[in-house]
Amino acid sequence: MRWVILFLALAMGSVATAQDFDDAVSPEAQAAAAMRSKRYREAENIYRQLLQRNPESMTNKHLLSHALILQQRFSESDSLLRVAYLQDSTHPGTFWYFGISAERQDQYSEAYGFFRRYIQKSEQKRLQEFNQSAWLHAGSALRRKMHTKGITVNEWADMVYCYESYLQAQPSDPMVGSIKEFVDAVRLQQPRGGEKLLWSEQ
Repeated sequence: MRWVILFLALAMGSVATAQDFDDAVSPEAQAAAAMRSKRYREAENIYRQLLQRNPESMTNKHLLSHALILQQRFSESDSLLRVAYLQDSTHPGTFWYFGISAERQDQYSEAYGFFRRYIQKSEQKRLQEFNQSAWLHAGSALRRKMHTKGITVNEWADMVYCYESYLQAQPSDPMVGSIKEFVDAVRLQQPRGGEKLLWSEQ
């Protein structure tokens, strides 16, 4: 009987410890875990609660917008990002998520513009946490536009520049080889004068 009582006491203690651990996990960590496991609605609810506590938080506005984007609720996300822009028009993160939203909606020109503004604002602020993949996103937006609508000579030049900037910033990326192959190939496709380059890469 004593052993049974001791076992139950230990088991209850273990449950209490586990519960205490769960309670100790911050809402931010819970939301991040939900995002990683693609539980976007759960993450959205947590970010909304965090934003209610701190309505001025740009970080929570951005993360909530990302959770909405991943649910394909683009108009809600864009509306929230416009609020963030009015709060601080110089914050690079707002342009990053505007770019992700436009990218997901196949709005290539808009996505390119947002990622270039993200790069510009980050450079102005000299941010150490600048996401170098913005170069890749910007170049790829023009690449997709090239496939469907065609790009001008200026867009062609900036597409090449964006890819080269990414290669310089991330030389160990596994995609370096394929990006270099594309850049070498597209150099031979430069549009002339007022022409547009409409090339499927085939």
